[in-house]
Amino acid sequence: MSTPAQVRNVEAIEHFRNQLAKYEERVQLSLEAMTSELQRATDWLRNDRPSFWKKQTKLAEDAVHEAKMALERCLMFPTVSGERPSCREERTALKKAQARLEYCREKVEKVRYWNRQIQHEMLEYTGRIGQLKRLLETELPAARARLQQIVRRLDEYQIERTPLAREPEPVTRPGEEQDTEQ
Repeated sequence: MSTPAQVRNVEAIEHFRNQLAKYEERVQLSLEAMTSELQRATDWLRNDRPSFWKKQTKLAEDAVHEAKMALERCLMFPTVSGERPSCREERTALKKAQARLEYCREKVEKVRYWNRQIQHEMLEYTGRIGQLKRLLETELPAARARLQQIVRRLDEYQIERTPLAREPEPVTRPGEEQDTEQ
């Protein structure tokens, strides 16, 4: 047989229920903020960066082409003394343009790599956060409803008790004598 509950403060249960509701709200807002930030990062990586680096690659290819043309023009015209020109500035510009093109191509590949990575990580996040969302959507509201039901029953119990009801007599065990005052 179970022993009766010794509830001393119904307000404490109500306070706990209210704090549970506040906790639920804070966690929900945090999840929404985190999901929003992840979505922003995903969109940036999926939409903004590929087009940016594609454009930069095109510009770098154009710069390489222009640098090659400038080098060819320089090499076509010999110096006044008939020697072949060094075209040092044009060669430097071509190397710089080729390095920029290589850099842009590396960035395009890195963006592709990170797009695959972030898609995988978003799937992982969605799976792992699902349990917390289920808790927020089902278990916490059920717990708050159960606490409300407990408070209501305790209130009903207090109403049913007569105002003149005496405190229960102390329970004695067999073999113990009860002190009575006469």
